[in-house]
Amino acid sequence: MKLFWRLSKTFIFTSAVFTINYGVVAQETKPQQPQPPKELERLEYFQGTWRCQQPAAPAPANGIFIWNVKRGLNNFWYVGKAQETRTPNNAKPINSQEFLGYNGASKKLIRSVVVGDGNSYNMTATDWKDGKLIWQGIIFRMGTSTPLRQEIIRNSQNQFTAIYFIPGKANKWKPAVSETCNRIKR
Repeated sequence: MKLFWRLSKTFIFTSAVFTINYGVVAQETKPQQPQPPKELERLEYFQGTWRCQQPAAPAPANGIFIWNVKRGLNNFWYVGKAQETRTPNNAKPINSQEFLGYNGASKKLIRSVVVGDGNSYNMTATDWKDGKLIWQGIIFRMGTSTPLRQEIIRNSQNQFTAIYFIPGKANKWKPAVSETCNRIKR
């Protein structure tokens, strides 16, 4: 019986010391705050204020909009806001808001856009390659969904051309709309 009590006391003492030491260690270790993913650097090019026109230059513009992109939501996203300007050909300008980021699970850039005419689209991309960033996803428009592809071609540090594609014959992409954007402010 004495042996049982000695073992019990030793076990209780050891447990108490471990619990106290573990409590001290746990207090010294602060939980790490999440950090924005380094992959967001791939989207840094877009930060700033851009003047964009559709169709792409040098064609005369049917639509002109200003696109502002900046880091937001604790620097985990790039937040873009586009405001179309009124022109003789466009009496009802629309606006949009978008979020550009990185999904660590899929290892892809992600982009979600909501447009003031009820449309929206969600796309993903991998990375820039040879001055081109290719987004692919779905546009939701008037109760339907359609595959969408956008190729962004970096012409210079302050200009890019974007071409939107929709499915054509034999499931090949056909160009639908193009635009040119010129940076007017960093």
